[in-house]
Amino acid sequence: MLTVVIPAYEEEGVIAETIATVRAHAAHRGWELEIVVAYSQGRDRTREVLETVLAQCPDVRVVDTTAQFGKGGAVRSGMLVGRGEVRCFIDADNGVSFDQIEAALPLLEGCDIVIGSRYVAGGDPGRRSLARTVLSRGGSFLMRLLLGLRYADTRAPLKVFRGAIAEELFSRLRLDGFGFDSELLFLADRYSYRVHELPVRYQQFENSTVRVPAAAIRSIFELVEIRWNWVRGRYGNV
Repeated sequence: MLTVVIPAYEEEGVIAETIATVRAHAAHRGWELEIVVAYSQGRDRTREVLETVLAQCPDVRVVDTTAQFGKGGAVRSGMLVGRGEVRCFIDADNGVSFDQIEAALPLLEGCDIVIGSRYVAGGDPGRRSLARTVLSRGGSFLMRLLLGLRYADTRAPLKVFRGAIAEELFSRLRLDGFGFDSELLFLADRYSYRVHELPVRYQQFENSTVRVPAAAIRSIFELVEIRWNWVRGRYGNV
């Protein structure tokens, strides 16, 4: 079984289409599928849209992650209720299109985690604002400096895991914000899991709810928090 986790906060305009796209691709390939929508309450009609989807799609379930508000808290909750032997997460706008998982699945025969990367050979970051480009590339530099991570891209929204590895790593995560990607890969390195960077194509959704300046500031603090949590043994360090 393949578990696909989709965090959703104020995504009424895209979530139904993304779910339909994932279901159609899985059906075409003959995959056994479960979709876990990790929903956080906002000010739009995302919940009503999901109720309509649930009435029509038995392979979709919704987990309310409002109490763990933030992308990290949502993805963590979804991953830990998933049942798949393979688990992945994508964004609600399908920015890294789900069909690109085709190239990731065979790689799990030789590694534990496959992460999408916009910045390795063959990848494409798409058209992005200068602010988002600076945030992304500056974040990569800080991750190298503070966490020792050597990945070209830690935050592309397609990551695929062996199920047992997902349970082990996500049960240790502590960050609820966007820094969970860095936390995840930091722990993967510390526990010697094999990670492969897969080139992916990315298309930015214009109506993203992310506020770039606030996200940049928070990301810096989260990187420091990850290092501090490790020093303090808060990840169950071995």
